[in-house]
Amino acid sequence: MVHAIEELQGANIEPDVWKVEGLDRREDCERIVAAAGNGGRDKVSCIVLGRGEDDNKMREWLTIAATVPGFIGFAVGRTDFWEPLVGWRTKKTTRDAAVNAIAGSYREFVDIFEKSAS
Repeated sequence: MVHAIEELQGANIEPDVWKVEGLDRREDCERIVAAAGNGGRDKVSCIVLGRGEDDNKMREWLTIAATVPGFIGFAVGRTDFWEPLVGWRTKKTTRDAAVNAIAGSYREFVDIFEKSAS
């Protein structure tokens, strides 16, 4: 991922926020942040991308990334909403139950990130 960031920067692609697939080691998160901020890019940040992983893996990635300055949050989609939406679509659950499941899961991810960052 570091090499990809460097190549994109070399091509003058300069996002303010890099969406980074979850990483299992703090050292890897630090390398990503260093690459993203290379060359005076001190206002550039990173977020963890859920990549459709399960809740346990997402919790792990959030806990690790939140401890690294430069990681400011996360982007989850399928990780958070897939199962509740499938349940609602197949009429195994209600709309309200699906909404509550998604909101509860998202809130849990926010809490994990904020607690780990402090």
